[in-house]
Parts: sequence; C-alpha cells; structure tokens
Amino acid sequence: MALKARSIVAFAQALLVIAPAAAWGQTSPAEEPSVEFFEKKIRPLLAENCYTCHSADTNSRGGLRVDDRNGLLHGGESGPAVIAGKPEDSLLIRAVRYTDEDLQMPPKKQLTEAQVADLTRWIREGAAWPRVPLPPEVGKPNPEYDRLRKEHWAWQAVGDVHPPSVRDSEWTRGSIDAFLLARLEAEGLTPVADADKLTLIRRATFDLTGLPATLAEIDALLADVSTDAFAKVVDRLLTSPAFGERWGRHWLDVARYGESTGSSRNLPYPHAWRYRDYVIDALNNDKPYDQFIREQIAGDLLPAKSIEQRDEMRIATGFLALGVKDVNQRFKVRFVMDNIDEQIDTISRSVLALTASCARCHDHKFDPIPTSDYYALAGIFHSTDICAGVRNKMGGGGLDYYDTKMLVRLGSDSQAIAPVSENAKKLEDLDKALAAALADFEALRGKPEGNELGPDGRPKRAIARQKLNQLQLEKLALSDPASNGGRVALGVREAEQIGDTEIRVRGEAEKLGPTASRGFLSVVQFPGQPQINASQSGRLELAEWLTSDKNPLTARVMANRVWQHLFGQGLVKSVDNFGSTGDMPSHPELLDYLASQFVRNGWSIKQLIRTVVLTRSYQLGTEAPEANRLLDPANRLVWRHSPRRLDAEELRDTALMAAGKLDLTRVEASPAKNLKVVEFRNNGPEALRVIEAAAKSTHRSVYLPLLRGVTPRPLEVFDFAEQGMVTGSRDTTTVATQALYLLNDLFVRSQSLVLAERLLGRTECDDAERVSWAYRLTLGRPATSAEIERALRYLTDYQSATQEVLAASIPPAIQVAAVVEESSNAASGGNSSNTSARPRKKPVPQNPDEMDQGDEPLQEEAIVPKSPQAAAWASFCQALFGSAEFRYLK
Repeated sequence: MALKARSIVAFAQALLVIAPAAAWGQTSPAEEPSVEFFEKKIRPLLAENCYTCHSADTNSRGGLRVDDRNGLLHGGESGPAVIAGKPEDSLLIRAVRYTDEDLQMPPKKQLTEAQVADLTRWIREGAAWPRVPLPPEVGKPNPEYDRLRKEHWAWQAVGDVHPPSVRDSEWTRGSIDAFLLARLEAEGLTPVADADKLTLIRRATFDLTGLPATLAEIDALLADVSTDAFAKVVDRLLTSPAFGERWGRHWLDVARYGESTGSSRNLPYPHAWRYRDYVIDALNNDKPYDQFIREQIAGDLLPAKSIEQRDEMRIATGFLALGVKDVNQRFKVRFVMDNIDEQIDTISRSVLALTASCARCHDHKFDPIPTSDYYALAGIFHSTDICAGVRNKMGGGGLDYYDTKMLVRLGSDSQAIAPVSENAKKLEDLDKALAAALADFEALRGKPEGNELGPDGRPKRAIARQKLNQLQLEKLALSDPASNGGRVALGVREAEQIGDTEIRVRGEAEKLGPTASRGFLSVVQFPGQPQINASQSGRLELAEWLTSDKNPLTARVMANRVWQHLFGQGLVKSVDNFGSTGDMPSHPELLDYLASQFVRNGWSIKQLIRTVVLTRSYQLGTEAPEANRLLDPANRLVWRHSPRRLDAEELRDTALMAAGKLDLTRVEASPAKNLKVVEFRNNGPEALRVIEAAAKSTHRSVYLPLLRGVTPRPLEVFDFAEQGMVTGSRDTTTVATQALYLLNDLFVRSQSLVLAERLLGRTECDDAERVSWAYRLTLGRPATSAEIERALRYLTDYQSATQEVLAASIPPAIQVAAVVEESSNAASGGNSSNTSARPRKKPVPQNPDEMDQGDEPLQEEAIVPKSPQAAAWASFCQALFGSAEFRYLK
C-alpha cells in the first residue's frame, strides 16, 4: 500500500527540523536548491511508488532500498540503481522508462513523463539528498585525547634503550637477561635454577614446532656436551618445516582464519586454504614481518618479479577477505559497511593492538580515536572490493550467494573472472532459463498453491526450488573458473569507484554525515608518513604506514606476541589491546629493546625467537619457592619458567606421534575445497562429511578443515581459537568435558590402542622396558623404577580382570567392553553409571539430516583390542595420555 501524503509530508518535515542541529550535518548553500527539489518532487514520488517493496520497513525486493541515497548508489542484486550525474547509465531510469522487458518499475503503473523527467533531472544534478546531522559530541575537540596521545606509553616513539647494569652480571647471557635480572634484583627476588636438558628440549621443541622431540633428538642432545648444544637444537628447530606450521597457526589465530562465512547463513570458502599455506610458507621462509604485513594489506598493488610472486601476494590479501560475513543481510550498503568494520577491527587489533572499531558509532570512549579517523580508514576499504566469492541476498537458496566474479584469478594477467568463451551462448540461454525459473519459484513461495502436490507427489514449491538449483549448478559448471581448471583465491582488489566515504551517523550505514578524507589513525603520527594517492584506494599507503619503522606500535605488538608464545604471557598481557584500557607492560624498557632490535634485524621473526629462546631466563626451571610466590605470584617478573598446558593442536598431534601415526607431509588443499558454495547446516550432511574427513586425518592439526561452527572435536574441547575475531591469546580452561574427552573419545581410545600395539610389537623388550619406552614416547623421559613397578602391577591386575570375564564365556567384543568399563569406573571413583567408555557402534540415522555433530559412526573394530594383553596396555597408554604431565609443558 502506498504511503499516505500526510505521512510523507510529516517524514520530510521531521528531516528538515533536525537538519540544523549540528554544523557538520547542515546542507551547504550551494546544495539547498537541489535538496529542496528532492524534497518537493523526488522523495514523495519514491515514497508513493517504491517504498512498498524497496524500503527499510519492507522486504526490500532484490536487496534494493530507495529510501536512502546510499541504498540507491549501492543498489541491490542488479547493481547500482543510481549513478550520480549519469541518468542514462542509471538502472532506475531504465526501469521507470519501461524500455527493458525484464526491468519495469513500478510493475503495475508506469510513471508519467513528468515524473520520469524529474527523476532524470535529479540524477543529472548529482542525486542530492539532505545530510543527516551528526550527534553534537562528534567532531568536537577532546582535550583528553590530546593528553592521552602525549602520555600513554604505547603511542610514544620506541625508545633507544640500553641494557641496565646488574649486580650478578655472571648470571646473564645477554641483554634480555639484564633487563629481567635488574627488576628481580630491585624487587629482592632470585631466579630459580636452570632447567635440565630433558626439560629444555621438550619445551623448545613444543614452543618452536608444536611437536614433541623424537627419541633420537633427545638422545643426541643428552650426548652433546658442547657449550652450544642447546643453540644447535634451536637452530635445527627454526629450519624445520614444522616451525612454519606451528608459528603459522599463531598468526592464523590472529587472522581469524576460517573456511566458511559463519553468521546466519554459513557458506564455505573453498579456496581459503591458499591463505593458510601462504602464512605457513611465509613463516618458514622467514619473510620479513614488515613485508608479511604489506602483502596482506596491499599485495595486489605491490610490484612482482614473476607471476608466481604476484599470485603469492594476491593470495596474501586473503587476510582481508576471509572474515565472517552475513550473506543474509538484505541491504547491500549494510553488508558493505559491516564487512569494512570487520576489516578495520582485524587490522587494528592484529597489527596495532588497538580497538579502532569502537569508533564506528561514536568517538572512542577511552582511546584517542575519533569517529572521523574510523571513517578515514573506512574510505580506504570502501574503495576496495572484497573477493570472497560471496554476496548478500536475503532469503536466498542454492547458489544464490555465490558470486564467481568476486574471486581473485591466479596465474593470469587479468584479475577479472570471465566465463569460458565457448560457453558464452550456453550461459546466455541459462540466464534466461534461470530468470524464468526464479519467477516461477517466487510465484509459489509463501502462497497456498505452493503446497499443492505436483505430478511426482511433492509440493510444487519444492519442485520449482529443485529446478532453480539445478539450473544454478549448470551455470556454475560453465562459469566458475574453479570448476573449469582455473586457479582462484580469496583476496581483495581495487574497486571501480575510488573515493572517500561519509561518516555514518551513530554507525547506521544509511545515515550519511560529512565526508571523511581517507587517511590513518591520528593517534599515531610521525614525520614523513605516506600521503594517499587520490587515484587509488589507499591500501598501499596504509601498508607503508603500518610497517614504517617510525610507527611505534607495529614492532612492539609483534615482539610482545613472540614473548607471549614463549613465556605464556606477554610483557603486555592484553596482547590485542595496547590502548588505555589494556595492561601496562611489566618491563617497558625491555619491550622497546625487543621492538628496536626486531626492526634492526630486518624484521626477522626467526631471529627474534632465537634471541629470546637462548636467554637464560627462557631456560629457567619451573620450581616455585614460597618467598618468590608471595612477592610475585603471577611470575610477571620472570623468576622462573611458567608451566603451560599444551594447546589443542599439540595434544592431538602428540598423541598421533606417540602412536607412530602422525603424517608430517603437507596436506594438499582442504576437505572444504570441494564443497559447493551453498548454505550448510552445522549438523547437516555436508558438515558431517567434513567432520568425518577431519576424524580420519592423521596429518598435523593445522591442516584440519575449519568451517566456522564445525570445529573438529579434538580442537574444540581444548580452547581452540575463536574463528570470528582476532585471538592473540587463547583461553586456557579446565572443565569436565576435557576429562570426559580423554576418557571416552574415539580418537583418544584409538591412539591408545595403536600405541599399545606399537609397544607390544617390540618383542625384544620385556614389559619393564616397554613401560619406560611408553613414558619416553608420551612424556619425553624414561620412567622411574617406582613408575615401572606401579605400571606393571596395574597391567597384571587389568589382565586378571580380563581373565575373569573370559571365564564367564562372554562374547569377545563384550569381554573387552566390560574390561574397559570396569577400568573406567575405577578411574572415575567407582561410579558405575559411567558407561560411555564402552566401545560400541552407534546406529546411523537413515536420514543424514538427522545426524548431529557428535553422531559420526564409530568403527568398533578400531577401538576393540584383540586380546586381554592389548586391552591392558591400551588402558595404560590412555592413562598416560590423560596425565597432567602429558598435558602440561614445564
């Protein structure tokens, strides 16, 4: 129903009343005639003829809004409806002139020639629209901002600091030790003794590669009596391919890596794995950190010496593309601005440890980041296309959300995704068939006749949907470069329209305030900072600004991240927030020293890690004298090495390695590669296939598929990274589900049995030797005589219980299940209700859609030991996997 004239006038008057409220929101004298013409002629016309289908309060068909200027400029699924100054190129004019059979609006009543002329004039004169005033507080100078810029430690230039003098200079092994010891001496604390070689090699191997040291590596260190024995271990670990997999995963946490869009409609990113591999290779090759960041922000704009290098840098820009996206957002302008906000939040937190996204709706409450700074950055990304292969569409289905044009083409001079030429005619015919099928489906959707049964006994609506999906698949097979042998990736590219963007009043995408010139955060200013090229987005200059050696944040933030991964907590504990609400550094001079050395050494991450690992402070033991604990219970001053729990990937990979099953070869692509870009349910068949692939994989955990909302169970239980946001420091929780996982999960029980069979396969060993070998494989050390005696007693008792079951003539599968259950009950304090450890094969629902994430079929033969002896050893191995010593690193 058209709006009543009285409502239209009231709406226009309301806008005029609030217009003078803020100087920034006022219409300039030059604009007043055009705005007056808009209010008199254009707004009533749009309200009466278009708002019913294309406004914020309606279903907004085709994703188009005509009740705000930005909605018209961005357009809907058919592209921009208005191109300011060019009525002849504007879809709106084509639609109202009825010159195109497929585009005639309004659909039931054509506008008069005078109305069309008014619309044409309005667009030709620039499509004027009254500005929405900003809140009074926005744009006003904030004296507190000036004080914070001058006083807060993080925004000051990195100091040229020198190591302090210490009383016990013999204790130190370098400048870093001197900084730490000086604080300890000032506080009256004494560092504990050095760790032994077994502890050191286990610690360093996990920290640098995420894997346990092999028995051969341990024996080699124990036999090496040279003074640089540990340094040789560190150098070997830094050159291992496992280093990039371990430290690459740290960056993937920061980069919020995931292989699907997440949000309300979850669609896969089949090509996200290329970014994962780029990160791993960059860390293994020790790509300078400043170059690493430049490539991820502006790799498509950097000069390349070869096609291979250009492809690598385009893939790097996947950093900006693989975030969470709400493809079900009905308005393109909101979709665009939400994605820009996600990019700003990711860059500011990951590289600068600033929460710039807080300034989207208002000036930052705590840090000197005004809203104008936020939209200065937003203009850069508004001038950038996100090539993630998806688009927004409310209520879409099938392949509606997939956009092959929005992908980055690799190995070609052209970034555009063009259909295969010989398929052009077929594609043209398919487009017509698709339009007809869509019309048929829309005519039935939500209508009673859609529920009527068709010839095959199914509802007509379902038949129409299936036909539409089939045609979409046919088009995809012809047009998708990935389906035609082409190589594509997620990334970004320059937009067709380059320019500044407007401040959005209170963050609302449609409420346009004054234009903010593209630029950087004013909290960080330094002489000679880059000036944005007006003909480009500004990403190249942003990358240069971020990685300038004069930027006080970038090197500090990365040096702090390295420290946190090696010591368990950063010098600044809030690793993603260096703002005024973040933590103060425990050793500010040391942080500046690390940052300056990082830059001087060519931004080498490996060199920084090596320097820290070879300090005496890193090599301390984990003892905790009472006097020290009372003075510094959190070990902020580093008087010992703080134990840490192995993360989810380390626990899984170590279990596989102990069992002799870990495949260290690089995984080709990802199980998500072959998923169609259609919505999947987290408990649906597509997700279950990915879960099954993850469950069967014996490769390193960094290569497991990571669809958002479908995290593999071995990772999910132990505090895996939040895939929707920057995660520089994972949570470390201790919850009941972790114990239950170690007791009952198929993966743990399977690896326990495989390890048991590996031990029993050493026929040249007796049981005592096997026990000690099991300790070395799982804990990195031989068993003590007391541990061997206790383990042998446990094995004997377990097998005796098994014999009792055998004597009762119970079928073999139930025999072992009963023994496992009895053992589990004993481990849980005799609670007979704990029966979940019993090996069993779950019934598989006939309909895969009924299966939930935990319903993948269990393979009974994979977890049932073949003999009472194997059952006893499997139970013993599972106890080792569940021990605190296995889970924690000293």
